[in-house]
Amino acid sequence: MMKLVKWTLLFGAILTFAAGCSTDIREISDVALVMMTGIDYDKQQNKFTFTAYCILPSATSMEKSSKQHEWVASAQGNSIMDAGRNLRSRAGKTMIWQHDKFFIIGQEAATHAFYEILDYMARSREIRMSSYIVVSEGNAADKLGIKSETNDLVANDFMARTANQHLWGKSVSLMVKDVSNLFSNPYRGFVTGRLSLEKPANSSKEVLVLSGSSVFNKGKFVAWLKGKDTITVYLLSRKREWSKLEFPVKVKFDSANVTLLMQNPKKKFHFRLTDEGPALDVDVNLKAALMDMDRSLQLSRPDTLEQLERAANKQIEQMIASSLNHFQKELKVDVLGFSDYIRQYHPKEWNRMKDKWDELYPAMPVRVQVNSQFSKIGMRQILEEN
Repeated sequence: MMKLVKWTLLFGAILTFAAGCSTDIREISDVALVMMTGIDYDKQQNKFTFTAYCILPSATSMEKSSKQHEWVASAQGNSIMDAGRNLRSRAGKTMIWQHDKFFIIGQEAATHAFYEILDYMARSREIRMSSYIVVSEGNAADKLGIKSETNDLVANDFMARTANQHLWGKSVSLMVKDVSNLFSNPYRGFVTGRLSLEKPANSSKEVLVLSGSSVFNKGKFVAWLKGKDTITVYLLSRKREWSKLEFPVKVKFDSANVTLLMQNPKKKFHFRLTDEGPALDVDVNLKAALMDMDRSLQLSRPDTLEQLERAANKQIEQMIASSLNHFQKELKVDVLGFSDYIRQYHPKEWNRMKDKWDELYPAMPVRVQVNSQFSKIGMRQILEEN
């Protein structure tokens, strides 16, 4: 009996060793994890450039991610797939795309070949639909080789910035699935992230910056948006997840400079028909928190707070009016999805105007009323006054 047990254990050990040497097992040292992908396009040569920012994981599980090796490589091809396959032939490792968090699209590619790029993403099983699409000023390949300002992995740095973009409102990035849903709509445009280079105040070296946004209309990139215009996109777009927006407003009030933190925007749309055509009224409600001021104010008086609220409302309304003028008169792109709202809640009116929407939208009056209410003013100032 003991002899049978010994032979059984020996046979089990041999099987375990054989399994460890199986050709079906993929060693971690043979893998390259693609964390970010850049796609560029040369219109003159009609060629795509595929760039992969990869992490080469260590076989030692205790090794910190900051010590993992970063690898960036590019390859050209006559199509996106051809460029991607050419890149795989250079890797010497198995490239895994399931961890990819960002697709950085070069400006020329976004202008002239965005349909091909999005079609490739939708068809490929390796592409995560929850990855973010960002448009790069210039070529994407030039950006992916730049180290992050925090010395963290570039992919981790970008993911943290994207998660925090609602805390200042001047940057917004859409996922692949959102862009796919909006892309085919002939009546509206959309905005997603903008990647550029900038020199920080305390450095002479340029760093990667996610700031502002990129405008798409009728399937291609058409313009950049500044930070304040991007805040308006947050405020007036009807995406529920953007209700967590926070942004500062500096108000000149009673010879004092007051900084307010505006939070939790809620909006209501009201469509109406006039003799001149369609019109929209938008009510925006915000919570305000007093953050700092350069001189004392009598905040314990209700009329002081009311006047400060009115000053903040007026300033935000002016910012929104300036953005709407840019969207409607200059770009003539429905980046806020007003057409979606009218089609959903006023289908009869929409059926009568949809064929003329490109003419009606730039001339459509949009009246915005902002109402802010203080949720926090701080106790120190009130105690000093008493």
